[in-house]
Amino acid sequence: MTRSRSVTRSNPSIRLTDEQIAAEATRRLAWDAAVPSNTLHVKVSHGRITLLGVIQHDQQRAAALEDVSRLFGVTGVSDHATIKANSP
Repeated sequence: MTRSRSVTRSNPSIRLTDEQIAAEATRRLAWDAAVPSNTLHVKVSHGRITLLGVIQHDQQRAAALEDVSRLFGVTGVSDHATIKANSP
């Protein structure tokens, strides 16, 4: 399932490149203990972040979306992450 969120926090006088936004989003996800490392990948196009990867539960999705949607320069977030619980 794909989820989208529109965000309007950019200051038109200051522009960040997609590469800068992707680097900061990747750093934020790496620092968040609620999001297991190396589970999500970030792509950015025209300020819009797309999250890709596999996570274990919806709380990880919520944490990741919260992390990246707050970043300066982000115009929106699309969540293409798949939830796959670990087998016992």
